[in-house]
Amino acid sequence: MIQKWKEGLSPRDGLILPDLTSGAESIPVSLVNEVDDEKGPAHFKYLSTIKYPKSFKLLQPSFGCNCCDVCQPGNSNCTCFKKNGGDLPYTSYGILVCRKPMIYECGSSCPCLRNCKNRVTQTGFKVHFEVFKTRDTGWGLRSWDPIRAGSFICEYAGEVIDNTDAKPDGGDDESNEYAFHTNRVYESFKWNYEAELVGEGSTNTSEDHDIPSPLIISSKNSGNVARFMNHSCSSNVFWQPIMYGHNNEVLHIAFFAKRHIPPMTELTYDYGIPRSDEKESNADYGKKKCLCGSAKCRGYFY
Repeated sequence: MIQKWKEGLSPRDGLILPDLTSGAESIPVSLVNEVDDEKGPAHFKYLSTIKYPKSFKLLQPSFGCNCCDVCQPGNSNCTCFKKNGGDLPYTSYGILVCRKPMIYECGSSCPCLRNCKNRVTQTGFKVHFEVFKTRDTGWGLRSWDPIRAGSFICEYAGEVIDNTDAKPDGGDDESNEYAFHTNRVYESFKWNYEAELVGEGSTNTSEDHDIPSPLIISSKNSGNVARFMNHSCSSNVFWQPIMYGHNNEVLHIAFFAKRHIPPMTELTYDYGIPRSDEKESNADYGKKKCLCGSAKCRGYFY
């Protein structure tokens, strides 16, 4: 039955919208509720990428490469390779090789073509997503297609808050259910995609990110499919900071598959925990009960 509605031969049970992006993405994202009578999440404006305010200072001068076709591994003259430690961050088929403090992709100041293998996160997502109503955790995100470990999932799109002391969308930082914080404490882990196959040693893995200053991205009013990814203490998705831009290099937050993900499996990531110096005097401030159901569930998330 699943294969039939994927091929358009039968109607999708519980279908509310065939494409909640209204054409903003090249691949439509369906909205489905097979649980109750709710007709969809609260209204939001769909953005396909991050939106920075003009006043924001997290900008660095952009120095593009001089590759005229596509960036080739082993090219010691490619400045983008140099910024990435002398290696291409991705395999020839677009799989992330390993976690890094920061990945620098080619931007608009680079003359290389759009199919350059150092532009993986800029070409949009490649799978058929579905926003669906879960039984216990509100709306969630899953894919009709299998997702290979190391594959780019999507960017976290939304509006950057230009002052980390400000209240996102007029509300409290920690009570905003649609906010991504780069400066939270995340579970330490190393990730390398089949190191022996791609020629990368495990010493290239990184557990720390190299982010110039803390960043809060709010997707409460404007965002993309990433705003529907729920928390899990045993997540199957992780985030990686990426730099690219136009006249300046701009920080983007990209999600990648932590392991092979079967079709129709909910996509989740670890929301992290506020640093101890940022918590209110009440230790339970902003704490929510976790229902991820994993064996490693810590019982709560923020």
